[in-house]
Amino acid sequence: MNILFKINTLVVFYERFLNIAPPIKSYWLVDSSNSSECIILSETLERRIMLLTPFKIFILMCGFCSRFHTIEYPLIQTAQKEVLRGVDVSLRCEVSFLSESSTLQWEKDGQQTSNTTLLYNNSAYIILHTVDKHNEGKYYCRLMENGRVKTVRIHTLTVSSNSYNGNKTNNTIYRQSSNNSDVSLICKSRKTYESWKWTWEPRPDSQIIDLIAVEKGGEVQVKGPIKPGRLSSTTFNSQLFIFHISPVNFNYSGTYRCFKNTGIYTTTMLHTIRVSVEPPDGVLRNQSVILTCEVSEVTDSVTLVWLRMEGNRGVLEKQQIMTENKLQLRVNLSSYETDPLHWQCAVFTENKLRALAPITISLSSSTTNAPSTSTETSVTNQVKATVSSVLALFTGILLGVLFYYYYRKRMSVHSDPQESEPVYINISQMRSDRAEHRNTLGNREKSPEIYRHVRYGKTNINKRDETPVTPDSVTYATIYFNKSRFQT
Repeated sequence: MNILFKINTLVVFYERFLNIAPPIKSYWLVDSSNSSECIILSETLERRIMLLTPFKIFILMCGFCSRFHTIEYPLIQTAQKEVLRGVDVSLRCEVSFLSESSTLQWEKDGQQTSNTTLLYNNSAYIILHTVDKHNEGKYYCRLMENGRVKTVRIHTLTVSSNSYNGNKTNNTIYRQSSNNSDVSLICKSRKTYESWKWTWEPRPDSQIIDLIAVEKGGEVQVKGPIKPGRLSSTTFNSQLFIFHISPVNFNYSGTYRCFKNTGIYTTTMLHTIRVSVEPPDGVLRNQSVILTCEVSEVTDSVTLVWLRMEGNRGVLEKQQIMTENKLQLRVNLSSYETDPLHWQCAVFTENKLRALAPITISLSSSTTNAPSTSTETSVTNQVKATVSSVLALFTGILLGVLFYYYYRKRMSVHSDPQESEPVYINISQMRSDRAEHRNTLGNREKSPEIYRHVRYGKTNINKRDETPVTPDSVTYATIYFNKSRFQT
């Protein structure tokens, strides 16, 4: 009946537009909901349509399609109630049909959001992590189709100035276990308190561990096994106390509580997820791959979904609802021929996207497919590595021997007794002694000129001495000689 009413409304409009409208008294039937009157309405429409020419029918159909398009994507405005500071907010925008050439995305104040966005199953998802006053505002879900942009949904978000939830509700958040993941646990109040403390309960009913604490006038005390991140509070603030974890390990899941000096102020439950690929170091083409997604624990209805990513659009590969006995979702991929391959494990609770864990499969550069050939290649590489090691070792030993040989030769040259010590001789005294010796033999008148002719060892001195000999003249010469020959 609703469809007939809409069709009749369009027919009436175009009939009036084309000046072929029948009397107005026949239109009262369109507002009736009685089944018998539906038949009369159909007959009325049939008579009206029969009066239309083909051209008029074409105009009517164009208007009907345009009207149908506006009915398919009606504008929905939602105003979410005020959320606490520090929680994660998940937004979803859904349309009845989304073609491959169409895009659906979230924007804030006319700009694309910098948070996580996923396009999956005719819906656009966005996750706002650890919201604060900067996240407040209107979020627009916009559909771009055939060059036209249409706003499908407007979501208004307001954030409280405090994070108080006491023992009433728990703030549940999900984080991927990776080196790039982090989480900020925020304790923010309107009032002032004298002390703050963050604790951790790894499992229900397990021992509660103190992480960090601070009191007025003191410094922050680090007590627990989890090292505070760089964004953690380092000084006392009577209204704000932050515990930052970076990176997030898989075993960091559990219940975190912020205590003020009068009791519990904020409770946050952290669930961790991790993804892995086998083999981890890259795969050969046409080689099977196993992807594993694991969640730390299950408290609510949690669904894990493996998505093959094509840009920001996810294509479903496998999904399963998790239970306490089933915390892993595995998918066996037979073979692939593209590089790289992007995948994401999505975590849903009650149709809300809670977390995304991306992973990329890298293909090896080798095109070998047979295991035997791969083994032979591995053996060949090992043999080459062994030969290279032996050659390097032999070269090192040879160089060592050569260096040692030259070192010994050099040391032997410096330690030769023939070139050991310099001997200083008083040449003038030697000439005087020889002159006196000749005078005593009566050969003074035939005394020849004195030549400095000393040859000991490797040194020759043969130069005429033209310097007059005086008692004060002393000449020193350095002579290297062979001691064995010098002895008389």
